[in-house]
Amino acid sequence: MAFSVSASPMMEALHVTPVQFGFVTTLFNIGYFLAQIPGGLLIQRAGPRRAMAVALLAWSLCTGLTGVAGTVLVLGVVRFAFGVGEAPVFTAGNAFFANWFPKREHGRANAMMNAGAFLGPAVGPVLLVPFIQHFGWRAAFYLCATLGAATTVLWLLSVRDRPQRHHRVNKAEVRLIAEGSDEAPAPGPVPWSAFLRQRSFWAIAFAYFGTLWTVQFFIYWLPYYLQKALDVPFGDVGTYTGVAFACITVSVLVAGVVSDWLLRSGRSHYQARNLVAVAGLAVACGGLVMSQTTHDVTTSVVWLSIALGGAGFGQTLAWAIATEIGRSHTFAVGSWMNAWGFVAAAIVPTLAPVIADHFSWSSVIAVNAVVTVFGIIAFLLTDTNKALHGSTEVPARVQTLA
Repeated sequence: MAFSVSASPMMEALHVTPVQFGFVTTLFNIGYFLAQIPGGLLIQRAGPRRAMAVALLAWSLCTGLTGVAGTVLVLGVVRFAFGVGEAPVFTAGNAFFANWFPKREHGRANAMMNAGAFLGPAVGPVLLVPFIQHFGWRAAFYLCATLGAATTVLWLLSVRDRPQRHHRVNKAEVRLIAEGSDEAPAPGPVPWSAFLRQRSFWAIAFAYFGTLWTVQFFIYWLPYYLQKALDVPFGDVGTYTGVAFACITVSVLVAGVVSDWLLRSGRSHYQARNLVAVAGLAVACGGLVMSQTTHDVTTSVVWLSIALGGAGFGQTLAWAIATEIGRSHTFAVGSWMNAWGFVAAAIVPTLAPVIADHFSWSSVIAVNAVVTVFGIIAFLLTDTNKALHGSTEVPARVQTLA
């Protein structure tokens, strides 16, 4: 978000065009995409705790180096490295939840992770815009790098890979978690050939592609879109951006609670996960379309906020689906899905300003709505009621002894 709200002053200082800025952002997402499968293997080998620590430390270092960049070339190199370093974060988080939470709580667990991810963009712009106005855009990156390093230390001190290894977890809690779980990572190679022949393996990847397309547009281009398409002054950009991300922060929590409640009420995994995600993406598509029917800034931002909130349903529940169809190979399915999400994230930053330059920003919003429909179809084609052939269902008593 520091990168996003710094777009205008950064482009002016480094003499960067919107298309070049978009390409630099794409380099980040290419690095993120390329490191997904290696990141998943790192999680399998080192465990989610150490993999996450490596990612957080790399993330913090590259955040600081972004503030040092003096040319668009250096900026591009740093952003690519940033993407590589950050790649294991969500997959490690998902693997962590598979170890620590019973299946009935996966929706809420993933919702908390996503809520944290979007609370930053909700609060960040409100704080960063005045900070940038007073201290400059480079200082914003130094501040965020320091916060990231502190988070890394906090993570290492407080987290363990499994409940059995944490001194504050008693035997009753370990049994409770084990009785409701069957997703503990299993040793041995990932059955990629078996996975690649199954529809759900591809469908969840395309569902996340359609979801992350819209979410990443908001992350990278919403502040600039507000300035250029809606004529919002830079001083007000943080407030409007914060409103949109506050909406998705709430929506991902709602998605997790509703989905888990439906599962506890006897609904199938497909109904509790897929159909709730589809409903959210349908709202996202409608919000994007409706945002173009008004010339009032406040009304347009309200519709955009609703659209972003709807997309949050898909982003959160995709991770729960990856856990439930991946079972013993949650880390592999999560890495695969996230890689395709960041194929979309690699396209959007560069394509959006190109479309806006040749047509209009309204055309960009229309493309986002179409891709959201693609995500809806893919969620409908994912069979969450059945684990992928080749994944292993681990009995609870085996997990307890692991």
